[in-house]
Amino acid sequence: MVKKTCIGLLTAVSLLGFFRSFSQESDTAANTLKYFNKTELGVSMGLGSFPTDVYSGANGRTLKAKNDEIVINLQTVNGVMYNNRWLLGLSVGVEKWRYGLFWPICGYLGYNFKRTDNSFFANIYLGYGLGTRYSTSYYNQASGAFTLTIGVGYKMKVSKNLRFGYEIFYKYQALNSSYNIYHADTTNTQWIYNSSLDYKIGLNFAGLKIAVFLP
Repeated sequence: MVKKTCIGLLTAVSLLGFFRSFSQESDTAANTLKYFNKTELGVSMGLGSFPTDVYSGANGRTLKAKNDEIVINLQTVNGVMYNNRWLLGLSVGVEKWRYGLFWPICGYLGYNFKRTDNSFFANIYLGYGLGTRYSTSYYNQASGAFTLTIGVGYKMKVSKNLRFGYEIFYKYQALNSSYNIYHADTTNTQWIYNSSLDYKIGLNFAGLKIAVFLP
């Protein structure tokens, strides 16, 4: 009787250890890293206005121009996903502006609100927008600088290793440019060019993206 009791206890302990080990292995498997790719196409429109030429003199004033840029962007993100929640990667892309062309290179951080195939998500891009905004009759040429994009969206499963997503986003793009300083002549009948001064401006955008996620 004692022998059978000992054998039963040993069996129970062995089974408990086995299921505990299996549970730990399952948890470990759930917390692994895996590769992901996000390829997206988006369109955005400029918000607000920004300063341009500064006029000096008795009637000195700073002119402003409306941000009427329309931007179409295509980019891809490659990186790793942890626990089907956190995503860390690097994005590269191209942006065709109405008056410019940029090549943004950014670090990417994403978060899935659920570990399931269908989930809301949020992400942020931080980096540098290489490129040029062309000059117009309202402002001078500018070169790209710091860029930031914040977006939220929803993704859904369309096949075993394919997800499709929608996203709304806000984008900030800094630019390095210069403005011209003028002064009025003695008769105040015209403005005369005086000098040029380097300065930085920031443009704001709001837009929509569609994306494909792999896997």
